[in-house]
Amino acid sequence: MWFSIDRQATAPMFRQVFNALQAAILTGQLQAGYKLPSTRELAEQLNVSRNVILEAYDLLLAEGYINGRSGAGTYVAEGACLIGYTSAETDDESSASSAVLKEPEQPFLSFRTGLPALELFPMKQWGSILQRVCMDLSTAELAYGDPSGNFELRQLLAQHLRRTRGVISKPEHIIITNGAVQALQLIVRLLLQSGDVVLAEDPSNDDLRSILTSTGAVLQDIPVDDSGLQSQKLPQDVSPKCIYVTPSHQFPLGGILPIQRRIELVEYARRTGSFILEDDYDSEFRYDGAPVHSLQHLCPEQVIYIGTFSKIMFPSLRVGYMIVPECLVDRCRQLKKLSDYQTPSIEQLALVRFMAKGYLNAHILKMKKLYKRRREQLLSALHEHLDVEFRVLGKAAGLHLVVEFSDPLPVGFSDRLKEEAVHAVRLPENRLLLGYGHLDEQQIYEGACRIGKAMKSKKPAYSLALE
Repeated sequence: MWFSIDRQATAPMFRQVFNALQAAILTGQLQAGYKLPSTRELAEQLNVSRNVILEAYDLLLAEGYINGRSGAGTYVAEGACLIGYTSAETDDESSASSAVLKEPEQPFLSFRTGLPALELFPMKQWGSILQRVCMDLSTAELAYGDPSGNFELRQLLAQHLRRTRGVISKPEHIIITNGAVQALQLIVRLLLQSGDVVLAEDPSNDDLRSILTSTGAVLQDIPVDDSGLQSQKLPQDVSPKCIYVTPSHQFPLGGILPIQRRIELVEYARRTGSFILEDDYDSEFRYDGAPVHSLQHLCPEQVIYIGTFSKIMFPSLRVGYMIVPECLVDRCRQLKKLSDYQTPSIEQLALVRFMAKGYLNAHILKMKKLYKRRREQLLSALHEHLDVEFRVLGKAAGLHLVVEFSDPLPVGFSDRLKEEAVHAVRLPENRLLLGYGHLDEQQIYEGACRIGKAMKSKKPAYSLALE
């Protein structure tokens, strides 16, 4: 079963789903006893939130069209077929109804970035630790905690980052945050006022660029190449308050900033009195050697280091951190306190045990091997299915890669990708951004095949629209 959602319609999406299924049941297309897809399955098919499907199913259940069998799924109810029924909905509201029960279409595949292989996270270990933490909680741990975060967690984190990333830090310089996004927001609020100049790599993450300008600061782009930020192009006529960089794995192009450019960047920051914001979002996963050293270890007094557990564990954990120079510690701690007082304690206590037992390191090593295989599978599949000349940008690291084509992409390529039920973000200069961490090897192969079909498509051209 497949039906489409019209996102331009005035009717809410849950109503479109309800209308489609209601019409199919009343007309007998879906007969009594037919087992409906689970809410999760149907949400994935339609590429909508699961809440949309839940709301539609709840309404169908309330009106008697379906019933649930405990532990066995959701089924079409007896006596819900009306002979001769014709839908009286308006065209706008029934746009999904008319498409019900088409031939099954291929499942949608998305090469989105930043999503790890969540199905392989050791949830039993994590769940057991969470349960034990809750059982062992003291009265003091139920009260407000340190705005900077659990001290034992900061100790373990300082040791872990020194060993794996060369970061130089005392636990007192670490602030635990609700993800890396909050860390960046706090730093921006602390350092930037309206009219201040902030430098950032171009291209870089659009959402983070919006955060950098959220206080009215003026963003000035610094171009990147295959080796990351071009330090020789740093402006000499301004004194920026901060410089946002991803030196260990430039997002999105993947370059690793060489030591010569790192030194030039540090010297520039010292000369202009700027702070460097080092976003180290996924550099644990490097496949042709050990992770490269952080920029922070060159100049801890000038670099604010931002990290997260979202890629090495799971995004909904919402635990990140920032390591700040001593001159900023007290102000950062106070700003965190005024923002939300603290990051939740239970997750921090669970992280302490998860790290102390060696589970985090074991998981990182396991996933590093997995992501290396998935990257190799993607490269192999692209070479098999693309009959055009291309090259892959960036070092073998992270959860994404960028494909750069020698010739311009076909007109309407974005629409062609949608017709093949595959998502990939287009970048300027004939580049395609492909995240692969969350896809298994079969999905990766199929996705590359669909991209190849989109490249060869002879369908009528559409207007070019960059994503």
